[in-house]
Amino acid sequence: QFATIVKKEIDNFIANGLLDNATMSLDDFEAALANNSHAPSSPFVFPKNMTLEKYAELVQLYRGNKKKEYLIRGLYAPLLLPWVKRFAKDDRLMVMKFNEVFNASIVDEVLRFAGVEDTSVDEHYDDFIRNKKGEIKGRANKNLTVDYHANKGVEMPLDPTIRLYLKFLYQPFDKFLVQLLGEEWEGWYE
Repeated sequence: QFATIVKKEIDNFIANGLLDNATMSLDDFEAALANNSHAPSSPFVFPKNMTLEKYAELVQLYRGNKKKEYLIRGLYAPLLLPWVKRFAKDDRLMVMKFNEVFNASIVDEVLRFAGVEDTSVDEHYDDFIRNKKGEIKGRANKNLTVDYHANKGVEMPLDPTIRLYLKFLYQPFDKFLVQLLGEEWEGWYE
């Protein structure tokens, strides 16, 4: 069950210093929403005076399993900071939203960014992103999530309560993302 996975990973965030505390589990949060019909305040207590650099350091030192855990992979700003420092955001590092990958014009943009003149890939792009039924491959819809392990790649809608709970979790990190990449990233998750 997803609530169990989230609890374990939130506990890992606390153990690794990314959070001070979680005042409500996902189940408690769902119950509070059901009883009050409005969103409670944030169920998370974050460490005071944390900088993006400190979060990036904690993410690098994270003792959980970054490849198998879901929530750690959503801390985009702390994960991107070392790359931005190394490659400079504007000239040698291109950051895009995942759903942009499914836009045919992105191929030209990536090739131009990489300095590749020949853009003949466009004619094959549609074959790359669509399956035999003509449906877009992968996760192109922001309201869907994929649990490849449990559902073998079947897309499932993300419950609105879970989405709100995770929005509270990622909110401070999303502000850091705007700080790191610029104002065009404000509200990117909406």
